[in-house]
Amino acid sequence: MDRTQEIERSIIKKYRKSIWNRFVGGIKDYHLIEEGDRIAVCISGGKDSMLLAKCMQELQRHSYLRFELEFLVMDPGYAPENRRRIEENAALLGIPVKIFSSDIFEVVESIAESPCYLCARMRRGHLYKYAQSLGCNKIALGHHFDDVIETVLMSMLYSAEVKTMMPKLRSKNFEGMELIRPLYLVRERDILSWVRYNGLSFLQCACRRTENSSDLTGTDGGRRSATKALIRQLREENPQVDVNIFRSIHDVNLKTVIGYTDLEGKYHHFLDAYEGRCGRPEYAIFDLDGTLLDSLWIWQSAAGRYLEQQGVCPPQGLADQLRGMTVPQAIAQLQDQFHLSGTVEEGVRQICALVAQDYAERVQLKPFARDYLDQLRRQGVPLALATASEPAYVMPALERLGLVPYFTLIVTRDTLPLTKRQPDYYRQLAQRLGAQPQQVTVFEDSLHAIRSAKEAGCRTVAIYDASAADERSRIKVLCDYYAGGFDALLEG
Repeated sequence: MDRTQEIERSIIKKYRKSIWNRFVGGIKDYHLIEEGDRIAVCISGGKDSMLLAKCMQELQRHSYLRFELEFLVMDPGYAPENRRRIEENAALLGIPVKIFSSDIFEVVESIAESPCYLCARMRRGHLYKYAQSLGCNKIALGHHFDDVIETVLMSMLYSAEVKTMMPKLRSKNFEGMELIRPLYLVRERDILSWVRYNGLSFLQCACRRTENSSDLTGTDGGRRSATKALIRQLREENPQVDVNIFRSIHDVNLKTVIGYTDLEGKYHHFLDAYEGRCGRPEYAIFDLDGTLLDSLWIWQSAAGRYLEQQGVCPPQGLADQLRGMTVPQAIAQLQDQFHLSGTVEEGVRQICALVAQDYAERVQLKPFARDYLDQLRRQGVPLALATASEPAYVMPALERLGLVPYFTLIVTRDTLPLTKRQPDYYRQLAQRLGAQPQQVTVFEDSLHAIRSAKEAGCRTVAIYDASAADERSRIKVLCDYYAGGFDALLEG
C-alpha cells in the first residue's frame, strides 16, 4: 500500500466515525449532492480543502449517486514556494488539480479595512466563473463545524445580527450555480488529528500578510481568532457549548425573537403581532368617514337638520335609531315615522345638499392621518380609498384636503355594487388593487366592516372613533390591531 492509499484508508478506517461519517451525514442531512451533479471542489491549499477533496474522491468511488468532480486551485498571487507546496501535496494525495491564476492578493494588499472579507468574496467570484466555464453546477468549499459556530458568534458580537454560515446557497450572480459545504458537521480538531496522524503539512492562508504563519488553525490575531479563544474558554466550563450553539441555529423559535427577516427579504418585528404596532402593510385600503375623516358628526346631525327643515323637532337618540341605514332607508323611516310629505328621492337630495356643504367646507382629517399616509407613500405601499358615501360630496372634500394623489384607487357608492357588510366587497377591492386578500390591510372604524374584511381574508386595523365607542370591546377582539389613533402607527 503506497502513501496515498494509506492516507485515503485513514479517512474511512481510523477516522471513520469522526470524519467520514460526519462528512456523509452532512451531505445527507442537507441534501448537498444530487444525481448528475458536476462539482468543482475548491482547494486553497489548506488542511480543510485538501481533506474535502479526498473525502469527495472517496464518496465518488463508493456512492450510489453518480456525479462528476473537478478540483480547482486558484493562485491569487502565491509566493512560488507556496504554489509549489500545493502542487506537491496534490500529487501526494492523488488529487488531479486544475490551477488558474488571478491578481487578488495584489488588489487586496492595498485595502486597509476588511481585507480578508474582500479577498474571500473575490476568490469566490473567480471560482464560480471558472467552475461554470467547466460545466459545473456546484462549487464545494471546505468550511467545517467550527467555522459555522464561530460565524454565528461573530455575527452577534461584531455585526449585531444573528446570521449563520449555511450548508448550501444558490449563487445570486451566477445563474444555476450553487455553493455546498460538505464538511459542515466535521470538527476542526479531528481534521487536525488526521493531518498530524499522516504527517502532512499544508498551507494556511498564505496571503502576503500571513504567509509565514505556521499555526495549523490559521489564527491571525483578528476577530475570528478572538472568537475561537472565547469558544475554547467556554468549552472548558461546558464541553457541550459548541454543540449547543450549533443546535440553536437549527431550532429558532420565532415566537421568542424580537425581529427577523423572512425568505422573501421582508422584515418582521414581534410588535407587529402585539398591541402597540401594526407593521407595514403590503397593500392598504382606507375607509373614509370615521377613519380618515372626522366626519360622522355630519351624518349624526344631518337627519336632525332635515327634520328641522320639515318643521319637526328631532327626538333624542335619533342618530342611534338610524345607525347602519343607507340615506334612502333613513329618509323612508323618517317620512313614515313623522308623516312627512315628499318622496324619498326628494328627501335624499335635501340630506345630500346639507352633507355636501359640510364636506366641502368644514370636515377635517383625523389627527396624524396625513402623517401616516405620507409614511406609507414613502414606503411605496399601494393605497386605496373605499367609502359607501356619494361621490358628489366626498370628492370635493378629498380635493380640498389634498387627499386624491395618495390613492391609486378610489371607490365610492356608485363604483362598486356591493356594501361593506359583504366580504366580496373587500375581495373585489383586493382584485382591483392587483392583490390577494391576505396581502391587504383594511383600516376601518366600524364593527360590521371589520367583520366583513376579516371574512374576506384581509388583515384589519381598527381606528378608534367615538361613534363606535360602544362596539370597541368587540372590535378589539375581532381586529388584528387596535389603534387609538394614527399616531400609534407612526414609525420613530
